[in-house]
Amino acid sequence: MRPIGAQQGFAMIEKRASNERYVVQAVDRALDVLEAFHGNEETSLNVICKRVGLNKSRTFRLLCTLARRGYVERTPNGLGYTLGLKLFERAAHFRRDVKQTAYPFMDRLRKEFNETVNLAVIHNGKLLYLNILESSQPFRMAAVIGSQMPIHTTSLGKSMMAHSRDDEFSNLVRSLAPAESRKLKKELEGIRERGYANDHEENEPGVSCVGAAIFDESERPAAALSISGPTGRIGAREREIGAALVAGCREISRQLGYVGTARARNGSQVPLRMARSTAERGME
Repeated sequence: MRPIGAQQGFAMIEKRASNERYVVQAVDRALDVLEAFHGNEETSLNVICKRVGLNKSRTFRLLCTLARRGYVERTPNGLGYTLGLKLFERAAHFRRDVKQTAYPFMDRLRKEFNETVNLAVIHNGKLLYLNILESSQPFRMAAVIGSQMPIHTTSLGKSMMAHSRDDEFSNLVRSLAPAESRKLKKELEGIRERGYANDHEENEPGVSCVGAAIFDESERPAAALSISGPTGRIGAREREIGAALVAGCREISRQLGYVGTARARNGSQVPLRMARSTAERGME
């Protein structure tokens, strides 16, 4: 007679063998491809092939199928792939969905400052607004949920750029005039130091924004929050708003699996707590 533990072990093996009969290999491989992406990174076909252990032809067909359904997207230069927005939409029912997780913090910020609070992600080379909680004060932005704006002219986009790898936005930076590119690089350094970004009427006359990045478990920027309003009101409370945003984004990031260090564009790690303390010191 076999020991009880051995009997249970054989039963588990038999169960796994039985379950394998119902696995659809094509679906299994497609999920492998999705899981080969690390956060919001842009990944080439060659890298994905190596990660999943499939040849180029099969991997390309899987990517084309996933792209057709919106689960992956080609990068603007056509040389790589990113996870598609459809994947994030399908995650809306889960705890880690950034829109659901961020909402209580957005509501708290709106009540604290009575200004418009925005949530956005980078999608297909643009900044995409996922959610907007409007102020009760007489002020309206041009942006609406689902609208898109340039990444480098918004506090939302700049806050994410500041903590991303150099190569993620290299094409965008190269597309700018030399003076504008140098100005942006210097601005990103300041964002990493203080923890939040600014937009002083870069998109709309009379409107300013303060934004901070949200990080996921891969320690990469997954989204960003901003507070926007008339330049006079936002400018008067900029440091206070910045500190509140960084604190709120840190807690959202923690709930998304982030453990404590943001990644700078050169690949080095920047403690988020440092950015918070810098912002908070400005309030003293």
